[in-house]
This record gives sequence, C-alpha cells and structure tokens, in this order.
Amino acid sequence: MQIAVIEYARNVCDIKSASSREFNELCTEPVIDLMADQKAIINKGGTLRLGNYKCQIAKDSLAYRYYKKEEILERHRHRYEFNNKYKEIMSKKGMIFSGINPESNLVEIIELDNHPHFIACQFHPEFKSRPTRPHPLFDSFIKASIDNK
Repeated sequence: MQIAVIEYARNVCDIKSASSREFNELCTEPVIDLMADQKAIINKGGTLRLGNYKCQIAKDSLAYRYYKKEEILERHRHRYEFNNKYKEIMSKKGMIFSGINPESNLVEIIELDNHPHFIACQFHPEFKSRPTRPHPLFDSFIKASIDNK
C-alpha cells in the first residue's frame, strides 16, 4: 500500500516529491510518515505497531465485497503510516480510503475507483492466510486475475 500511495501521489496527484520518511527522512512531501506516537522514540527496538487492530470497512467498497463485513481484525508489523494530510487531495483524484482504524483514524485499505480490482492494505494479510483458508484479499486477487485475463 505504501508504495502505491507514493506512486499515485507523484503521478496522479502531481506531488512530484512525494515519498516516505522511511526512505528519506528529509523528504518534503511525506505521504507515508512515521506514526505520531513513534516520533519521540529514540531506541526503536520492539516499538512497532504490532498485532491485531480493528479496521472499519466502507460498505460500498471492494473490501466489503471481499470480506462481507464492516469490521475486521488484521495483523500489523510496521511504524510508518499513510499521512492523513494528503487524504483530501488523493481522494479528489480517485483514491478510495475504504478501510480505516476506528480508534486512530489510520488508513488500512486503499482502492482505486477506476480499476476492476485495485486494492492495497497497510496490514499483512499473509499472517492470516492458510493453504486451505486463503485470506480474502488473496482469494479475490486470484479470482479477479482469472475473470480479467
């Protein structure tokens, strides 16, 4: 999701210097930034956003179609997030923020309104996927690939 946001900001929203502070601490347009509660931490060991977090899913979204529910729990392991400062401009240019953490207002899932199956997530779906029980995002990707070949 983070790389998709950077690419979209640069090439669709015309924010040419969009980047992530993870890649460049001095970037002037950090569309992906260090989480606010992480900025004061000097010794970073063991301070990631780690574990299960709630995600509220918009009903009129691909994510809702795949999960078939409005609230999910997904596992995380990171400290950089979508910078909500850019939400309005990116939304106006067609990015859909279809999954949001209800407690922190952090973006969890993005989609594109002009694409048959573009969905990206901040969490790690591979942590909950099993060979006989694939994660809904993996399952939907395979199905969309077959349908749109």
